[in-house]
Amino acid sequence: KHSVEHASYLAARHGIIVGAQKNDVKQVALDHLALFSLSGVSVNLEPRDIRDDTQVVEVTVDVPVSGNSWISPAYFGGTLTGRTRMLTERAAADMNNALPPVPIEPSKRLRRMVERGCSNSESR
Repeated sequence: KHSVEHASYLAARHGIIVGAQKNDVKQVALDHLALFSLSGVSVNLEPRDIRDDTQVVEVTVDVPVSGNSWISPAYFGGTLTGRTRMLTERAAADMNNALPPVPIEPSKRLRRMVERGCSNSESR
């Protein structure tokens, strides 16, 4: 279960980077799970295509228990699913740009220095 979730995390981290490609994102998850010789792996990416205006990337990784478990399928079955959703790097920058600038109040020390005409080197 942890390996499946980690594969979705690794792929999503790859997908949030500017310039990420759908096939590369899927391959990151497949490469990670190949280390464990898992078969029947399914990787889904939402949105289907990552563009410059994409805000959120979600990667879902499904691995069937049957054929990938040492425990008898009579007792355990179904599918293990890992899902990771992340904001893209572009989304964080867009949110930052949407905030109004914080007014910077000069410190008392800086105002005194300006009033006296001191430079940085003289204030030390």
